[in-house]
Amino acid sequence: MKRPPASLLVGLALVFALALGRADEAALPDGLYAEFSTPRGNFVAELFYTKAPLMCVNFTGLAEGTLAPRDGHPFYSGLTWYRVVPGFVIQSGNPGLKDTDDEANPIPHRFPDEFVPGLHHEAAGVLSMANAGPDTNSCEFFVTLAPTRRLDYLHSVFGRIVRGEDVLARIRQDDAVAIKILRIGAAARAFRADAVAFAALRAKAKTFSSVASASALPGPAAHFDDPDRLLPVDPPRAKNFNFKLANFERATGLKIVARLLARSPPNTDGRKLGTYAHELATKLDVEKTGALALYVADRDEWKLWIGDDSAAAFMGHAGTVKDFMQGGAFHEAKQGLLDAARATGEADFAAQQKSAAGPSLPTGQRLKLQTDAVLDGLIARLEPR
Repeated sequence: MKRPPASLLVGLALVFALALGRADEAALPDGLYAEFSTPRGNFVAELFYTKAPLMCVNFTGLAEGTLAPRDGHPFYSGLTWYRVVPGFVIQSGNPGLKDTDDEANPIPHRFPDEFVPGLHHEAAGVLSMANAGPDTNSCEFFVTLAPTRRLDYLHSVFGRIVRGEDVLARIRQDDAVAIKILRIGAAARAFRADAVAFAALRAKAKTFSSVASASALPGPAAHFDDPDRLLPVDPPRAKNFNFKLANFERATGLKIVARLLARSPPNTDGRKLGTYAHELATKLDVEKTGALALYVADRDEWKLWIGDDSAAAFMGHAGTVKDFMQGGAFHEAKQGLLDAARATGEADFAAQQKSAAGPSLPTGQRLKLQTDAVLDGLIARLEPR
């Protein structure tokens, strides 16, 4: 007897999962949910429709068929997990199984980011939008398989897995996935996910250009600059760090800037590097509010400048005169952040070296990982609660 084709077996498994694995809606609290049915099992994500309404209107509309239907069917029909990176993400959202710029499978639309303080990629099971840079969201989404805070303020979080998280690690490349929206409670049932609602939210969104019109790329006026190219350039890490910090400012109104230098500025000794950081913070308009992170490679040294008005948020409490004296709590907090960031960067670098199957890691990768940790540490302390 002939064995059925593999594609038929996968299809039958998905049908079986759809028939037997539906979420028990009565057991879920009121809210808007997405149930993902796969051959490996089902999982359910809560959609943060009150916090990230633009992302949720798009996702819900594409899943229910009220936005950009294809041949009379919802846009999210015939999906697969076309990208699976163990320990990182699983990605889907394009019925053509290709990246969103594939000409044979055009995307339905593009729309701005929606960054929400408090919504982070801090665990496995976070649902977030894939993109090709600021304000290029369309149809593709991903689910994290591990904490990945470096994606914060680069990708818009709009949900989190609340049931069946164990299924995520079993997903394999090209597994089929079907999405069903669950509307539980009056508010979720009333949530509109049509073209009118989408257009209204898109029109109100803050755009990247409103903050970074003159500094979309690294440079002297940008949020982030690496003039000596200490970071890897393929992919362009400095550009992505600049996006991250500009996005943080448009979401919170708070400015964080960073500079990486190969050599110490002229006439700076150990005592005066802090003075230079103060001068640079003044020039970049974060002397009073916000923060500056400075790295000097020939000293292998980080310095932080925290604006006076941001010091209490940084420490987590209002400071006293003693706190701001040399060796006080404020200086200990800054050094503690830098020590933790360096340790995190070193640990991540060692892990990447161990798992690298191909060529050695690019020059500057260690510094890239340290920079991730420094900036994420600043964001965690300064982000509005």
